[in-house]
Amino acid sequence: MTDRYTPAVPAPDQAGDDHSPGGVDPLELERLTQALSARFAPHVDAAAAAVREAENDLADSREALARARRAADSQQYQSDRLVFMRASVRDEVEALTRKTTPKKVRVAYRYLLARAVELAEGEVKGYLADQAAAQRESQHSVEACLEAERAAVERLEAARAMQERVDDAVRTAQQGLAVMAEKLGTAEQPRASA
Repeated sequence: MTDRYTPAVPAPDQAGDDHSPGGVDPLELERLTQALSARFAPHVDAAAAAVREAENDLADSREALARARRAADSQQYQSDRLVFMRASVRDEVEALTRKTTPKKVRVAYRYLLARAVELAEGEVKGYLADQAAAQRESQHSVEACLEAERAAVERLEAARAMQERVDDAVRTAQQGLAVMAEKLGTAEQPRASA
């Protein structure tokens, strides 16, 4: 993992001296810097993963919205054939009452029965199709996809804000390390000269 942060640490002495007398040893400072990065690495990685996941969710929701808009634009009106079938079955009952011979009555009844069974089958299929359409509408309609996109945008904003807070925590720790190195370097100076 490449460190995204450059710690603010004091530069070594201009005279080429690696070690400030009584201060923090450069090797110790490097070790502390690496330890700081290692302690934060899982949290920095988790924050970055959360942002990537939120970005992917937003991209997916935008694709779903585009599909829903295309589907809505291409949808054509379809008449409900059950309306006509119901009227036809009622007409067949009325026609049956006008039949005069037993043979015609039986033929008309068989025809009525076949149409009524077909109507009943159509009613069940129509109900199931309506339920499936309502389910699809609630999940894949333009309005549902717009709502999903809004929620994905909010999740992405929250993930980015969380990542920024994690980055702030890392920067704060790095500043603390720099202050400690500076304080230990300058606090030990007078003792060394005494």
